[in-house]
Amino acid sequence: MLLACLAVASPAQEAKPLEDYRARREALRENLDDGLIVLFGAEEGAGSEAYHLFRQENNFYYLTGLDEPDAVLLLSPPLRDRRSPPWEEFSRLPREILFLPPRDPDQEKWTGPKTDPYDDATPARTGFAVVRGKESLESEIRRYAQGYGVIYTLLAGMHASDTERLLAAERMEKLRAIAPFAQVRDLRGALAVQRQIKSEDEIERIRHAAACTMEALRAAAREIKPGRFEYEIAALIKYTIERLGCERPSFAPIVASGPRATILHYNRNRERLQDGDLLLADVGGESGYYAADITRTFPVNGRFSPRQREIYEIVLGAQEAALKAVKPGARLSGRGSGSLREIAYRYINSHGKDRHGEPLGKYFTHGLSHHVGLDVHDAAAPGGVLQPGMVITVEPGLYLPEENLGVRIEDMVLVTEDGYVLLTATLPRRPDQIEALLQAP
Repeated sequence: MLLACLAVASPAQEAKPLEDYRARREALRENLDDGLIVLFGAEEGAGSEAYHLFRQENNFYYLTGLDEPDAVLLLSPPLRDRRSPPWEEFSRLPREILFLPPRDPDQEKWTGPKTDPYDDATPARTGFAVVRGKESLESEIRRYAQGYGVIYTLLAGMHASDTERLLAAERMEKLRAIAPFAQVRDLRGALAVQRQIKSEDEIERIRHAAACTMEALRAAAREIKPGRFEYEIAALIKYTIERLGCERPSFAPIVASGPRATILHYNRNRERLQDGDLLLADVGGESGYYAADITRTFPVNGRFSPRQREIYEIVLGAQEAALKAVKPGARLSGRGSGSLREIAYRYINSHGKDRHGEPLGKYFTHGLSHHVGLDVHDAAAPGGVLQPGMVITVEPGLYLPEENLGVRIEDMVLVTEDGYVLLTATLPRRPDQIEALLQAP
């Protein structure tokens, strides 16, 4: 399996046709035809402060496929009102412009050469007919804003960090200063509608990320035994994911043994594995900017105890009940028979008891599913109704702190016209398969 996976080129190494990104930009302009669109790419640390690997902002990458730092994208739909500004003059303006910072030889000593916005070859390389230096950004926004009462840009998301919120606020204030009469609206919702349906190229990148992650979990299983440390298992997982062609983990690995498996986002990974405990590994690789997210739960000594097996089989039963309901029109959450989360909850709450004889539903403390794509918890429109081309997780779990017992099983699913494809089907899920994996040479 390892050699087979190594023989497959990563989709990250294969250039996606620039026309595909252009089509995404055209679709966005059609959906937001009442305003100017200004999207800022990710910034890079200056000079010797550039310690971290640059990663493009996901929405910017989705629309451009470019890794260029400090870039800005301007998209201009046709004017609705032909009276202001003068129609003929405005209609001749480019519908899209890519702005790049001028090259800086001193900065490039630290971070390497960048694309020159003034090079005649840059438009062909980037897929933009019009590329300009970033010093002209403000004057261009000011000129285009004469024709629109709205400017769309990315505002801070629900889970944004303090740094991200500050940066978004600074950019919004800058736009308001440039175009004081325009309303500034969030671009995120329109992009989420587009991003939730994956193209064949996106699905292939997700498949590759999942294949690398599954192989990393198999490699980890061979090393799980009493006396190892959580960080040793995490290190092996990260090494294997990257060795097989992923650029990086899609999130910090969660490798939680014993009581720490009841902490949903535990990632210190510092404790020693103990005989008789379970180890929960929630991990993912990133291939060509697209994520995987898979969880398996292993008995550290190679065998589930009767109670561990009982809880594991309840979680597995809940997952299989939810998987049977995956199809277009089903809902990820909410109440009622069409909700995947409700199906899993009802199964868990009607199977098994805690130490006090109470149903187990209250120990299923998180959602059942989320979208996967450029983000691990990927963008999606409100409502949670499944459509063909969506990629989601199905991940029930039970967390019983009194018993130092946490079990989660997470798999990745592609929604199809008549049901689903389990993208992680080759990775063992059933308890006997898990035990066999742990005991394999």
